[in-house]
Amino acid sequence: MSGNSEMVRELSPSCELLERRLALMRGLANSLKQVQAAVVHSDLGGIEGHTLRQRELCDALRQLEAEALAGSPQNPMGGERRKQKSWAGSAQDAVSPPVRQRWEALDQELIEVEMKVSQLNRVYGALLRRAQRTLQIFMRLRASSANTYTPPKGARAPSPLQEASHV
Repeated sequence: MSGNSEMVRELSPSCELLERRLALMRGLANSLKQVQAAVVHSDLGGIEGHTLRQRELCDALRQLEAEALAGSPQNPMGGERRKQKSWAGSAQDAVSPPVRQRWEALDQELIEVEMKVSQLNRVYGALLRRAQRTLQIFMRLRASSANTYTPPKGARAPSPLQEASHV
């Protein structure tokens, strides 16, 4: 029985790490959704705010990964997580079904959220590339038509007072 309690004590922190990663990944997915709307509406403040939030979430994910690597030889969140779970092999029998179910549920949900973040990231990247192309088109259009649109012949140059009031 002591082996079972040791396994539960080992998996509980791993489950907690998975829960923390899951919460951070959900936050990242939410921010990616919101930043897409900010790009569509040309909301520069929203874009900057969400970019900062995404940077903070990614930093927190890196820190969590470092904690997982430092705290356990079996990393529940790295690339090997799906290939080899902590209770793999004969150790699976030593883990109680509720602990195993909790781990599996967290793992499955994390897989789904990670796929969602990946998809949102691809969509966001495409949206940014499209916005950049549109901006480049407008900049070329403006540069090429600068000599085309001149002030009307009868128009006077603005007085220094008029120029100062527009500054």
